[in-house]
Amino acid sequence: MGSDISLSKAVRTNLLSLQNTAEMMNKTQNRLATGNKVNSALDNPSNFFTASALNSRAADMSNLLDSMASGIKVIEAADKGISAITKNIESMQSTLRQARQDKSFQTDTYEVTADSTLKLSGGQFGEGFDVKLQAASGGQSANVTTAAVWADPAGVAGQTAGPQVLVKFDDTLNGTAIKVDGLTVTSTTAAGATQAAFMTDLQAQLDTATGTTGATSKYIVAADTVDATKVSIQLREPTGVSPKVEFAGSVAKATQGVTEIDYAAITSMGGVTAGGQGINIGGSFDELVKGLQDKATAGSYTVEVDAAAKKIKLVSTAYSGAGPVIAGITGGTTSTAGSTGVYTQDVAARSFKIDVTYGDKTAKLDIVSRDASPYAKENQLKDINDQLKAAGINDVTASLDSSDKLVFTSTSAEAKTLAISGADANALFGGATVSTGSPAVSAYKSSNTVDQFVEEINRNAGTVGKVRASNDNGKLRIENLSTQELDVEFDKDGAGVGAPTQHKIAGNVIRDNLAKQFNELRDQLDKFADDSSFNGINLLRGDKLTITFNESGSSSIQIQAKDKNGNERAITAANLNLESLVGQDLDKDTDIDALLGKLSTALSELRSQASTFGSNLSSVENRQTFTKNMINTLETGAANLTLADTNEEAANLLALQTRQQLSSSALSMASQQDQAVLQLLR
Repeated sequence: MGSDISLSKAVRTNLLSLQNTAEMMNKTQNRLATGNKVNSALDNPSNFFTASALNSRAADMSNLLDSMASGIKVIEAADKGISAITKNIESMQSTLRQARQDKSFQTDTYEVTADSTLKLSGGQFGEGFDVKLQAASGGQSANVTTAAVWADPAGVAGQTAGPQVLVKFDDTLNGTAIKVDGLTVTSTTAAGATQAAFMTDLQAQLDTATGTTGATSKYIVAADTVDATKVSIQLREPTGVSPKVEFAGSVAKATQGVTEIDYAAITSMGGVTAGGQGINIGGSFDELVKGLQDKATAGSYTVEVDAAAKKIKLVSTAYSGAGPVIAGITGGTTSTAGSTGVYTQDVAARSFKIDVTYGDKTAKLDIVSRDASPYAKENQLKDINDQLKAAGINDVTASLDSSDKLVFTSTSAEAKTLAISGADANALFGGATVSTGSPAVSAYKSSNTVDQFVEEINRNAGTVGKVRASNDNGKLRIENLSTQELDVEFDKDGAGVGAPTQHKIAGNVIRDNLAKQFNELRDQLDKFADDSSFNGINLLRGDKLTITFNESGSSSIQIQAKDKNGNERAITAANLNLESLVGQDLDKDTDIDALLGKLSTALSELRSQASTFGSNLSSVENRQTFTKNMINTLETGAANLTLADTNEEAANLLALQTRQQLSSSALSMASQQDQAVLQLLR
């Protein structure tokens, strides 16, 4: 009803001013109450939405700080574990050093004569070892000699002295280009020419291409002695490889028969055979594949597998025939016959195959025929010796003796065994295929029997490091250098004179106990690793820790224990190559030194892993600090867009209150005119 009331201009003006002042006071009081100058999009859309986005990102990053803090604790837990494991390994080192320093080996004494024998077993001796005085000798090298005069291998049907390639003849070979070991020759025979004519022409072409002829021809072309429809291209040099033959595109090439098996389409299987061979089918695709592969050679086929599609392809080793015959499988099999044409077949040179073993190394020798040079014998022996050296046997040589027999001889007199085995060993060497050498024996420096026994025991390769001997007041003193009990069968007067006496020398108990202590420490190592987890994550057990660095997830770090090659692995005694010990492992100081070396390597790996974790921790902490600073920046930026200046707003409110009072007074004064008119009317 305000429109029914007439106000003077002055009153209306003062009233509007007073209303505006009241509205401004409301806004100012709201800013002071909330502390914000922008409380909604109505106040300032740009600032409001910008500040909201900044605050949202800051909140997202604040959530990441919790993950970073948890990740830091996971790394710190792993570091604590590595520190504990490091101290544990240092304790293991101390245990081994204590064992190395301990020399409390047990002893026994014996009254010996020049004929006395001692049979030692147990301790560090796997089998009984006889100790007695020996006469001086120059030693004996191991050697094995062929039973008959050495001759080139005779080979089997179809083999030649040199390696060859067999080419199935086809009329399409006439008049076409053929490449042999990279040499291109073109047949001049016309279509329909016989195989004999083709071979004569091919021999002439190869002789021209190689600049050789007759007895010196590099290649020998002839009909195969087993299958006359095949052309043999033989390399005259017996130590070479089969010639590589390639054909022009116009040659009709033969293919092999193929039988395919679709495992998913099989409806039943039972009594399965492939190529005439019984197959173990098992109950799965992989077992069927294995069964087929096991009988591939006997069944004259090869196996190709598509594991993803569960399909198997059997390819016949023969050309131009049917695919391998499969029986016992219903459904899922298809067979395709091979086509006729040209194909090649490599045939190795005839050779003797023997294995030469010396000590712990074995060489598999393939001895081919001699070449046609004036130095054929020397070249053949060089080839044999080169094969020995290639296998790491540098202390055995092959030679021909005065009777032209092949002899394998060790180059030094030592107690090592030379043995010949393999397919042709018995045919070449008969029953004499093993020979053991003996080391040289020098004369004793002393004429005293006890001192001679001391010298014998302390220099013999079979006893050095296992027992130690000394002269104990005219008696032979034997010290058992083992943690295990040593059995000594002592025959004072020698074999056949009186009964031997049985003696026992106890082992080193301290070293044996230290081995057990070592194992206890080793077990603790794994327990330290097991207990180094935080919030369910254990880096020392191979768990992967992923820490996200930004709200989009595009920046993160993955932390996991790895070996020196970057392969993921847990920190365990086994992975650090620290094995449990038995007392015998501490028998020899050299073995203890090797164990100490393993511990040093383990410590190096741990320190490297600790360094890696330290680097990871530094990265996470740096990112944590950066994230905190970014959150502060974002929140400050948002605040700058929305927060009110309370001092300014308080001053504004005071000014508005003053204005309100002035406006109220002005309104009162404006209304006095109307009141004066009212008085006149009265």
